[in-house]
Order: sequence, then structure tokens, then C-alpha cells
Amino acid sequence: MFWGLTPAVDLCQMYLDCSAQLPAELNILLVGATDCRHVLQTVARRYRHQPLQLNFHLVEGCMETVARQLLILLTALQPQLGLDQKTRLLMELYGNTVLRPFSANYLVNAARDLLEMVADCDYLRRKIPVVSLGLKYRDRDYLENLLKFWAGPQEFNVLEMWDRRLRNCLATRYDSKVGVFDWDLHMRLRRVGAGQVCDQEYRSFRLHGLAFSWLESAMSRPNRSLVGGVMSNAHFGYLGDMETGPFIGYGLECEDAAFLKSTNGQNAFRSTDVTERNLKQILFEIEHQEPYRHINTDERQLGGTRLRQDTLIVDPRALEVTPNAPQPCLALPNVSVRFLPTSSLARMRHQDQYKQFFDLVYFAQNHLDHLDEELVGRVAKRLIVVEHQLFVVKHRKAQLEEYAQTIRTKIAGLDAQELPFDVEKDSYMRFVLGSE
Repeated sequence: MFWGLTPAVDLCQMYLDCSAQLPAELNILLVGATDCRHVLQTVARRYRHQPLQLNFHLVEGCMETVARQLLILLTALQPQLGLDQKTRLLMELYGNTVLRPFSANYLVNAARDLLEMVADCDYLRRKIPVVSLGLKYRDRDYLENLLKFWAGPQEFNVLEMWDRRLRNCLATRYDSKVGVFDWDLHMRLRRVGAGQVCDQEYRSFRLHGLAFSWLESAMSRPNRSLVGGVMSNAHFGYLGDMETGPFIGYGLECEDAAFLKSTNGQNAFRSTDVTERNLKQILFEIEHQEPYRHINTDERQLGGTRLRQDTLIVDPRALEVTPNAPQPCLALPNVSVRFLPTSSLARMRHQDQYKQFFDLVYFAQNHLDHLDEELVGRVAKRLIVVEHQLFVVKHRKAQLEEYAQTIRTKIAGLDAQELPFDVEKDSYMRFVLGSE
């Protein structure tokens, strides 16, 4: 619910893989992409391609993911934060149930800022010029209620909520949970390409929801942005993924081969380190639009290290460190990001302005109920991309093949050519419409 289960990709490069050149204006529809990872990756690497206008249209199934993406964009485009500070802040907000006091207070300030943006479109344009909200009033009302909870004073123990749900999920296997986690990692995730995820960081995520950690950091405050089903002062707690984790988006692949080094099956670097390295590159390239040259400031290689990890306690009296309120964001020329309500997909079937409007249409693996021939045939112009369920822990080869066949059946009536796809290796299914 809160992060995607496929690696971040440069959508411009994905389009070029099936076309001779990019158009002057690339219109992209992302249905259920969840966490802005493709937007950030594509915007960061746009300098590698010919100049063009990038228009992203985002459709999400719930306002929690809309709020999270607004938070991610606001944080990623902050000019006053240093690269190291911004990267770790983003990683905490993205994948940890508990935060440092600094990060928790940043979240409160960011929520207040976002609340004003949702209520005032002019303020939104001044603060994040690339973003626009085409949401319904009821969606905005829920979004405001959610952001008020993020900025509110209510205290809760997110680790107790996590453990309660973990007990329900594992049932009789709860007493042998560590063995379950190791089996899922070694017998499932690593076999399909998640070899960079180390034992301890995966175990920490499954036990506490703490995916990214550093030796010098103490996490003590609940991450309110990972709470779902907020109603007034009540909520349903954490409702997201508890099996795969937030490692897939940025933590498996890297342009720097040294970060993927492994000796006798033991990684030199954790998925946490790879995620940090990749996000630094993305954030640097977004701001400077030039190649990133990584400077290693930490010689420690923690891939095979066994760290002592005591039980985490959420302490509402933790040291308060109040960061400055978020500043106006970096300007991104020729980039626009528009959020649309889910109901807009039904309207697109009948509105002429969307007829073969999107050069690239993207569907997440948990939004297939919106994928059908009529909609895609109406709005798609060139490329259709569908997430594969490769990193869903419960799936085996038979389920993956069944899922792939379901996708083919859903768009069987279209004149679409399927690009080469390996059910046990590839993260995306791609279909090309028509010819150049």
C-alpha cells in the first residue's frame, strides 16, 4: 500500500526501448504507482535524453498514497536540505515505522504545509509549481483530515500495532517467526532477484517495520504517514505490506557495481546502503541535471555484520528537535505532475481529449481491476506497462504464470505486441501498440 514492489525505472528510456525517438511532449498515465519512484527516476534522468515536456497523470486508489506522494515530492524538492540529510530523511519517511525526533518533527511541519496547499491552490502553485490536484471535494476533505492527523498530538505505539497484525498474519507460525522470515528471504525473494537484501535488515523489517537503519541513529517516534483509515481522531493503524518491504524500489540495482559486490554469497553492502546511494544520485540529478559522482564518506561495509538490536520503544518524550518549515520547492522546467481521482478513468472512456492521449500507460499489479481493453484502447497511444508480481512473497512460478496470462487475456482484443518477458526474471510486462 505504501511502496511499490518493482524497481524504479526511467520511463523515458523504457519508451525509447520500443520507439526510435521520444516525442516533443511525453504524456504518462500512472495507475497505482504508489510512491513516486518512477516520477523521481524519470525526472532525474531527463538530461540524458533530448529536451521534452514531461506530463505525469497519477491515479491512486486511496488518499493515503496521494498524501504520501505529496510528502515525498515536497521532501525531494527541498532546496535547503543537504544531500545526505535529505536522503536519509526521505528513506525514513518512506520505509520506517519509527523515526528520529528530527524526522518526526519535519513530518509535522510538512503536514501543516501540505494542509495549506490542499486548501489553497494558489499556495500549492507557489510552493510546488510542478504539482496540481484534480481531486474531488470529498477526496480533498479526506486528504485534509489525514494531514491533520499527521500534524496532530495524538500518541500511539506503532510497534504494538505492527506486532498485533503480525500475530494475525502468522497465526500458529508466530512462535517460529524468525525461521519464517529467513525462509521467505532465502527461498523466495533472493531466488527472483532480491539478493541485495541482507538477513538482518529484512528481519528488522518483518519484526518491527524498521527497514532502514544506521549505527549512529536512534529511532523513537511513530511515522504517522504510514497510518491508514484515519477518521477524526481514530485510525486503523498500519495497513500496508508486511512481507516484501520497501527494499525493491531503490535497493536492488545500482549503476555503481561496487555496491553490488558479493563474496561467497555475502553482500558487502546492504540494500539500505544501495538505496541511500541511488537516492543520493536521483536527488542530485533532479537538482543539477548532470551526472552524479559518488564520494564515499563511510568505509564501513555492513552487509555481513550482525548488529545488536534491542527492542524499540516509542517514547513520546523523546528529544524535540524542530527543523525549519519546508521552503518553496525546486523549479522543474517542462515537468508537470497532476493527481486525478480514480473516477477519472471511467470518464476517460468518453472524453475526446483523452483519445490516444497517453504515450505510456502504466498499471500497478494491485490495480488490475481498472485494466481493460476499452479503457486502454481508448487512451493509450504507444506503450502499455504492467507491473509483474515477481516480488510478492507468497507467489511461486505457477502463480506468476497465471498472473501473466491474466494480463494477456485482459488486453487480448488490442492490436498490441508483447515485448520479450521472462516470468521469473522481469519486473514488468510491456506491450507496444501499432507501429511507428
